[in-house]
Amino acid sequence: MSYMVARMQKMKAGNLTGIGNHNQRKTDNHSNKDIDVERSHLNYDLVQGRTENYKTDIQEFIDENKAGTRATRKDAVLVNEWIISSDGAFFEDKDDKEIERFFEETKDYFADKFGDNNIRYAQVHLDETTPHMHLGVVPFDKENKLSAKRVFNRATLIEIQDELPALMQERGFDVQRGEKGSERKNLTVPEYKQAMETLNKVQGEHADLSSKYEQLKGEHDVLEEKLNRDTRNEKKLLEGQEKLFSDKLTFEPKEVSKANQDVLRSRAGIEFDLKMEKSHNSRLTNDNDLLRRENRKLTKEVSKLKKFVNIIDNFLQKHFDISIPEITEKINENRQERRAEKERDTERDTPSR
Repeated sequence: MSYMVARMQKMKAGNLTGIGNHNQRKTDNHSNKDIDVERSHLNYDLVQGRTENYKTDIQEFIDENKAGTRATRKDAVLVNEWIISSDGAFFEDKDDKEIERFFEETKDYFADKFGDNNIRYAQVHLDETTPHMHLGVVPFDKENKLSAKRVFNRATLIEIQDELPALMQERGFDVQRGEKGSERKNLTVPEYKQAMETLNKVQGEHADLSSKYEQLKGEHDVLEEKLNRDTRNEKKLLEGQEKLFSDKLTFEPKEVSKANQDVLRSRAGIEFDLKMEKSHNSRLTNDNDLLRRENRKLTKEVSKLKKFVNIIDNFLQKHFDISIPEITEKINENRQERRAEKERDTERDTPSR
């Protein structure tokens, strides 16, 4: 069973432009190499803002709906963005309609729990390695006061991790919650990505070897049947030869000699063919043994890596304020913002002609 992925990151006013540009794919030059721009047209919105400007839309929504007239603090968390997904195997056998239903059900859960109006965007990305959704929630409490700490406190985060997988199971999706309370190792972003790349590589090699093993096994079975058939034919030939010389029939010496030579030549040919078949069969048997050993070795490696990845996922689910997808995207967004800022500085410093 696959794990349900629900990661949260906090967005302040300075983050909204960058995350909006990323989510809406406003540029074709992405630092995230997993993005396939030729598939970006497949992305879609389940909740769409008034305009394509995250910062303007969200700040206007907060100003229109917040309790009181006090200005929002500059360092306030304006949006809690959730990354919703699962592993690649979960999406592998699902068509577009079922994938959309998965994200719709998740979006409805957050809308019911935190208010439908407070869901300001829900964008599904299908142009990366694994389908996922970016869902932005403005953290208004029941009194319409902006407070990410109160709305998404530790108890609420644990509730989400418990309730969401259970709900999705009820909706027919084969997902589960990560393990609670186990000891887990904290990994850096490069370590996590390297672990996932290694796991995918080993799984691919395991599948290739399994396919090759099945092919060789089929060839081995065919050759073994042919060998048995030739052995039976040889036995019948020898029995016929014995009968030829044991029957009390009258042959001319020349006829007997010619028949004997023909039988001997035929037998020699069959013995040579059998020898070649046995040699080929022996090589196939050795290849099969080697593939079985490699298959067992790779199976153990895959099992270890799966446990390793589960440990990573379980750790991240316990510490809700940190997630690998969020950190990776955050790093990419910060790089884009710094690059854009540098370009603006260069344009300002360049004298106009």
